[in-house]
Amino acid sequence: MFFEMHVFEQSLTGLIQKTMKKNQKNHIYRKLFNFVVFCDGVDNCLTRITNISSRKDKEYGKRALLRHFSKWLLLNVEPPVLSEVHAYMDNIAMAVKEPNTSGHTTVKVITLLWEPNSRKWSQIGHLMNNGDICPSFNASLFPNSAFKLNGRKLKVGILEWGPFCTKSTWRKNGSITYNGVCKDLFDSLAECLNFTYELMEPPDQSWGEFSGTWTGLLGMVARNDIDLAGVPYGITLKRSESFTFPHIMYQSECEVAHKKLSNVDNSWMLLLSCFKMEVYVCGFLTMAWCIGLYIVMKRLSVVEFVKAREMSTCPATSEDFMTAVGVPLHQGSLHPPQHTPGRFLYASWWLFCIIIVAVYKGNLVAILSVVEENIPFNTIDELAENDDFKILISKGSFQEDMYMHSNDSVSKKIWRKVLESRSAKILNSLDEDQHYKMLLQSGYYAYIASSNTIDGIEKSVDNLRRMKCSAGPNYLSLPFPANSPLAELFSDKIRLLYEKGLLEEWARKWSLRKPDESVHAKMKVRISDMLSALIMCATGITVAFITLGMERLLTSSMKK
Repeated sequence: MFFEMHVFEQSLTGLIQKTMKKNQKNHIYRKLFNFVVFCDGVDNCLTRITNISSRKDKEYGKRALLRHFSKWLLLNVEPPVLSEVHAYMDNIAMAVKEPNTSGHTTVKVITLLWEPNSRKWSQIGHLMNNGDICPSFNASLFPNSAFKLNGRKLKVGILEWGPFCTKSTWRKNGSITYNGVCKDLFDSLAECLNFTYELMEPPDQSWGEFSGTWTGLLGMVARNDIDLAGVPYGITLKRSESFTFPHIMYQSECEVAHKKLSNVDNSWMLLLSCFKMEVYVCGFLTMAWCIGLYIVMKRLSVVEFVKAREMSTCPATSEDFMTAVGVPLHQGSLHPPQHTPGRFLYASWWLFCIIIVAVYKGNLVAILSVVEENIPFNTIDELAENDDFKILISKGSFQEDMYMHSNDSVSKKIWRKVLESRSAKILNSLDEDQHYKMLLQSGYYAYIASSNTIDGIEKSVDNLRRMKCSAGPNYLSLPFPANSPLAELFSDKIRLLYEKGLLEEWARKWSLRKPDESVHAKMKVRISDMLSALIMCATGITVAFITLGMERLLTSSMKK
């Protein structure tokens, strides 16, 4: 590309704007610029070119397009240039005219070499009469292009988001220190792409939401205050219009978390919880009906009643009652029914009791083996209809965007309950996280978030239960400024880390999810759960002693 110096700034502006607009959805960093600048008669050519390019790159090129993805060849530069090592662009080579001892002019070819702590000019050859470059050694004209970002310090926005990124309790050289997946990720990317990074937190400590302009961490990215956000965000339509996302890092599921409800209030009814109360009522009514019907049938069967009386003593009504009661208790009878209708009646009653008792014993064994959990809802529809639970969703999250803009009736009801549950006193994301943890710990609050977010709070909230939503997957990636060339450069490296499984390995390494409890721990039954059995035993012993005492009193009085 050839520009006249007096129109260089205007032409460069138009070129960058046209390129950024044209390549919004293409690979920008692969569209390398090659500039040839003739500096004949131009004072301070290198300084002027560098200053203009630097200013335009910061204004339009996201501080990366010209700096890393352009090559500059300056011809016929007047010496000296060795003091101008502060050049903004990475890939610069110059043909410098210098007089030699014979009075002729020698054209040396020098290039700007990158070093970890400085830059320096180095001669790589000289220009021959035919215009070709004669190299002094086997070197590239632009050697810095092989060093990726050439040690540039990137500004990375960060906030604590466990387990991906957790803030350290100590500071290193006065700077913010974070541990977790984010540290492993950026250390790996920094080594691969040859850059250093500085972590920066948003002043308002919030993740960011759109209210005319972006706020919080996303606001820093949108204003180009930082080069990228160091925490992955869910990709929504609004965010994709304002930011550039590289390759997908994670796919998370929407989940609902709430504290497990306690069963202590009903634990003493354990022996009665095998059936609903209607079953017990119907059972007792059936037994009373059988006893009454049997007594009536026995009184009406006169012939067999007299015959039975001649053979043995006829059972009293109390014995008939105990016969019916003893069947479900696995007890026999000394006086089986003598008449045929009574035998048929009690036979059907015995068959009925066999089935009921078998079902009761099976349910009791199941209850004693695994304590049944009190689950208030199993689907998002049930959550929307549940009036006991309030619903929480983090501001600026993917879930907020999904429920806020949904036209589904269930989602609209969920969103209304979210607005009713929100507190106006929350000032930043740290306060919001702590506030949500406290509410979840208190009970009767449901938190809708991604599985990664639930993993982060699971360590702080005891007895947390997770229910997957049916909202579909949430794709997460690192936000870059709109049309940032760095996004495509990072995309290939993140894709390689994803394909090699390093992202999943780091996630497992820093996971805060509690290990699964053993099967035996889940099968434990507390003493309080057996309270009904203890009460029944104590009642039986008490009645037995009272009966024994009454019999002794009656026996003593009869002897007198």
